[in-house]
Amino acid sequence: MGKKAQGQVLIECPNTVFYLYVSDERDLSKIATFTRNLKKIREIGLNDIYMWCNRQGIAYRTRFHYRKEFSLLENMIAYIRYSQQKIKYQVLIGMA
Repeated sequence: MGKKAQGQVLIECPNTVFYLYVSDERDLSKIATFTRNLKKIREIGLNDIYMWCNRQGIAYRTRFHYRKEFSLLENMIAYIRYSQQKIKYQVLIGMA
């Protein structure tokens, strides 16, 4: 992260929390527009959020969220998918 973050915005998905870091008013405006548009979309995947953050130059980090209301198997499957996506994007970012 090149610029110092002045704040952060959380986007919670069923098993993943995205922490988007705001460094200026421009970043805040981009994130506000994105979250407004999220409310209009029926289905969005982690892939879409990862891609949007990278395209917009928004610094972020993710964290897996274990859901007690899901079974252990469902959480394990979700963690595997989360890990695969995270590794995929770390590799893609490293190649850029």
